[in-house]
Amino acid sequence: MRKFLTKIAFYSFLILLLGNGVAFLSLYVLGKSQLYKNQFVKNGVAETHFNYVVLGSSTGLTTLDTKLIDEKLHTSGLNISMDDTSLSSHQLMLQYFLSLGKKTDKLILCVIPGDISNNEIELNNNDYRFLTEVQDTLIYNFYNRLETKGLKVLTYSKYFPILGVSYYNNELFYPSVYAFLKPNKRNRFDEKGNYTYPQIENNLSQVKFSTAKVRFVNPAFIKIKELCKANNIELILYQSPVYRTEVAFPETNEFNIINHSTILPEDLFYDNIHVNSKGRTFCTLAFCEELKLIK
Repeated sequence: MRKFLTKIAFYSFLILLLGNGVAFLSLYVLGKSQLYKNQFVKNGVAETHFNYVVLGSSTGLTTLDTKLIDEKLHTSGLNISMDDTSLSSHQLMLQYFLSLGKKTDKLILCVIPGDISNNEIELNNNDYRFLTEVQDTLIYNFYNRLETKGLKVLTYSKYFPILGVSYYNNELFYPSVYAFLKPNKRNRFDEKGNYTYPQIENNLSQVKFSTAKVRFVNPAFIKIKELCKANNIELILYQSPVYRTEVAFPETNEFNIINHSTILPEDLFYDNIHVNSKGRTFCTLAFCEELKLIK
């Protein structure tokens, strides 16, 4: 019996060792690629100084076209938005961007009313994409602070990468194989970090017009303001179109706000909060005009 248990322990240790080796290699390969936005910012962006960066979730990713902005205003910009995230992830992305030695004169922060008015912060669905940098104190502390329920899969991946890679195998392991074959392939964004939804007919319900009142209470937003001030970055809040909703912001002298919640024709929506490809051009051109006034 004792010999049997010894063998079980030995083979379990061997499997754990091999599994961690494979997981470590998976994260290493993915970390050298440009597949997800944080890897792209690190490995695929040669420039270190930008006139502006666009930061947000999927609305930031798909509403403002940095290539069109640069064409119209003769600027150099980058979209570092990551879909399915909130202000806590935006704070992390900005910190990560700055930690790489990159700089920007302006931060175009694309916000969502319910997010910026939320006084609680939490992990988001795509935060696992930073797992390739879990050895970085910045990323580790982010996971450790926000991972409060159950086993800290992301946090403990610093020591046992098999935890995160096995839990997010469809999002990490299989993409790492793909990244090994095509290290310069990007996941749904172009060489300037933009993505657009297709031009299709939407089937939005005919709801009544409403108003969403914003409060600037999100702790991550407050940290972003502090980061901007500490790094001499001009903060500009951008509110993208929301279907049949007017977003009302409180008055402030701390930063500029470009509120496009109601400017978009209804046939240029992709869904309730996202614009289609024509809507992106419409919003980007309108944004350029507003930005000229801020200058």
